[in-house]
Amino acid sequence: MLARMTRALLLIFALSACTQFPEVDAGARTNLPAPSLLPTDQLISGINQTAPADPLAGPVAALNARAAALRSQAAE
Repeated sequence: MLARMTRALLLIFALSACTQFPEVDAGARTNLPAPSLLPTDQLISGINQTAPADPLAGPVAALNARAAALRSQAAE
C-alpha cells in the first residue's frame, strides 16, 4: 500500500514538473540590459580590469568615526 502511494506521489511530481505555469514564467522575464562583456584575450592579459571595491570600507569607516567620537567623549 505504501509503495503504491509513493509511486503515485512520484508520478504526480513528475507530471507537475512538466507543467507550464504562466504566472511564474511571466514573473521571471525581466527587461534588463545585457552586461558588457570583455573579449577573452583582455581577460587573460588583465587589460581594463579594475580592482573590486571593498564592500566593508563604508561600515569600517563609520565604526572608526564612532570609536573616535566615543574616545573624545570619554576624554572630556
